[in-house]
Amino acid sequence: MKHTAYRLFKKPFFGRFVRPWRWPENVEQRQWRRLSVASASGATLSALLAPAHAAQAKGAVLMAHPMGVAAKGFWMKYGHAELLRQAGYHVMLFDLNGFGESTSSTMDFPLDVVAAGLALQAQYPDLPVAVLGASMGAAMSLCAMAQPAHPFKAAVLESAFPTLLHFWSRYPIPKLGIQLSKILYPAGERRLRPTYAAQRLMGRPSLLMIYGEADEFTPVKDGKLLWLALQGKTPTEFWQVPGAEHTHAYAAQPKAYAEKVIGFLDRQLLAERLAS
Repeated sequence: MKHTAYRLFKKPFFGRFVRPWRWPENVEQRQWRRLSVASASGATLSALLAPAHAAQAKGAVLMAHPMGVAAKGFWMKYGHAELLRQAGYHVMLFDLNGFGESTSSTMDFPLDVVAAGLALQAQYPDLPVAVLGASMGAAMSLCAMAQPAHPFKAAVLESAFPTLLHFWSRYPIPKLGIQLSKILYPAGERRLRPTYAAQRLMGRPSLLMIYGEADEFTPVKDGKLLWLALQGKTPTEFWQVPGAEHTHAYAAQPKAYAEKVIGFLDRQLLAERLAS
């Protein structure tokens, strides 16, 4: 009954993305291993795991997708997963609950990120784990890092909105739903508010925040609101990407993206390995 109520509440937000999941074209499926992950949100998450191409991996990266029918396939379709594997990182892709092949449960998406991160850590217990998220996946990853159990030592967050209302204010029904939730279930809304999580991060994970100058959904000014909320809380870098649309910094600036993201992960996870 609880999950049925949540499915109804979620429909104006995500209903158009509930479609049968398909592998992106030109993806070698045999390189990926399927996993099922139980989340504290009540969902069973669908995940895919692929090893680094290097003989000795530097670490493992969880990839949290933006909203869309592609769900976890976003990272294969646009080349991010292969970029990380070529750079020496194991990668795990997963569907947030209600997306792709994962079952639907509550709105507690940060719990899905934590569950997937812990599952990745269990696969590679001797390696440091980072998370890379885009839009919804980035925002929920930041919220996940306010949970004491999260395993992340570093995070790359692209197009993370500062609050749900910043993203959904242009859509009347979702906007009304968020406003009502702030009155009827304020604790639930706070758990999904990145600026709230920014004040409560656990473990001081280093962050790289990425915003595109052509992003109409999460503009640079929204990113700077979240960046300000993080000041003094954890080491944070901010990269403003010329010409980049929402979640597509890699497409806009592929060489600079590779240098920035891989350089950041290499520095942070090497430091973590040396410290452990």
